[in-house]
Amino acid sequence: MGGISVLILISFLSAIFYFFVAIFLIIIAYLLFIYTFESLALMRIYKNADNSKYWQVWIPFYNKYLLGEAVHSKKIGLLLALNNLLVIFLGIYFYHGQNFHAALFVVFLLLLLIGFILDCVLSHKIFKKASDRYGDILTVLSVLSLGILRVIFLFLIRNRYSMDD
Repeated sequence: MGGISVLILISFLSAIFYFFVAIFLIIIAYLLFIYTFESLALMRIYKNADNSKYWQVWIPFYNKYLLGEAVHSKKIGLLLALNNLLVIFLGIYFYHGQNFHAALFVVFLLLLLIGFILDCVLSHKIFKKASDRYGDILTVLSVLSLGILRVIFLFLIRNRYSMDD
């Protein structure tokens, strides 16, 4: 009788473990999708401007600065790059940490929200310049899709955007 309860407990814990592994893999796939499409869109924007930095859009964190530079908002791009770097450091801390700090976790969630907002602000500037009529609609759809459509829209309008004033 005791062996059956241990077997059930082990099965339950294994299911929880596989659930969290699946969530982790989904998050990694989401981040790779976002990174790839955003980098492809930025690369085309920089190539269209005959800028030699087009290959640098594949450098993590620096590509956020280049996104800000593309819309003439270098400060927002730098803030976004530093924000994302801090999110990564806090994520690693929580992954390896033995103690849970609620205040740091709230800071982590706020930084994620700030990063999402800054990404949407910079993308909105591209949407408005590339497609003035539909820029607001593209931004709203991007926010509602939690950023998935943002990078798809950036990719789709990459040839219509010009970095010139």
